[in-house]
Amino acid sequence: MEMILNEDDMVVGARFENGTIQDYIDKDKTYGLLRVEDTTCNWFLFNKDESEEELQKLYNEVIKKEHFIQNNFGEEIVVFNRQGEKSFEDLVKKIDEYLGDELGSFI
Repeated sequence: MEMILNEDDMVVGARFENGTIQDYIDKDKTYGLLRVEDTTCNWFLFNKDESEEELQKLYNEVIKKEHFIQNNFGEEIVVFNRQGEKSFEDLVKKIDEYLGDELGSFI
């Protein structure tokens, strides 16, 4: 995975063989975009106790529609607005891989 950096050298996304991932695509910086082959989805990390009010609102809206949540010890990866053939599970694997690579770049 090739990390995408902003002007302050902060990781804001990544390119990989068959797609891209971005941390934030909305003006409130609440959710990102993932593209894998012909599939796109939005995603964000959520923690019920620690997430800001904007994320709490988004979470409550998303769970009323088609979505997928993977709980990683209290922090949830929330995937929604999926369009395409890739399964939610495959998309979450790509997000997990990105988050692992992003964390590794800080160590």
